[in-house]
Amino acid sequence: MKNPRNLSIAALTALAVFTMLPVATQAAYWNGSVSSDWATAANWTGGLPSAGTDIINPGSPNVNPIVSTLGNTTGGGQLYISIGAGLQVVNGGELTVTDFITGNWGNSDVTDISGGSLTMTGYLNLGAGGYDGKINISGGTVTANALSINSTGGAGINLGSSGRFIAPSSNLGNINYWIANNNIKANNGLAGWSVNVDTVSSAGNVVLTAVPEPSTYALIGLGAVALVIAARRRRTA
Repeated sequence: MKNPRNLSIAALTALAVFTMLPVATQAAYWNGSVSSDWATAANWTGGLPSAGTDIINPGSPNVNPIVSTLGNTTGGGQLYISIGAGLQVVNGGELTVTDFITGNWGNSDVTDISGGSLTMTGYLNLGAGGYDGKINISGGTVTANALSINSTGGAGINLGSSGRFIAPSSNLGNINYWIANNNIKANNGLAGWSVNVDTVSSAGNVVLTAVPEPSTYALIGLGAVALVIAARRRRTA
């Protein structure tokens, strides 16, 4: 049986609604026919994303859209990352959506945030259908009003040394659970790094960052210094 923390009740309800959405409600599809620029209307079938359900399909020849400019939005619409598709947000890029959903129909490619900002006024819903759909926050900031991770297919969050994830403090219990179960990692779980959970610097929010752990060698060095000081005190006593 799947652990109920993998999907909150609200997320399960949202997932049921998402899955049953008729094709007619889908406003725009990424095709990537002109370039990798998110903001170029010709890269989208149906025009730039707007209110409704927008889907990033694997485009050809430009597989993943890149957000590199300010003011990009889906106009209140939900954004799905489809099978084999991904997204990049780079320095100077800004994207705001209602809900951001990966892994709904099959394994999504990685969403990579290397700079700028990705903001969800609703859910960041990773691995919604039980498939892979990771988000890598190597730089910049990802903000979500709510977080859901269904890790069955491998979905999760990776925090790089310059990335931040922010969510309301109401998500703290689940966030701690996902960190403990390696669904939220620092530097892909590299030894010597951990996820820092900050509930102080941003009132009402929890801020996650990747931080280096104290060096074992540094601790050994401090221990050696303490021994030397103790020995000197014994000699002068």
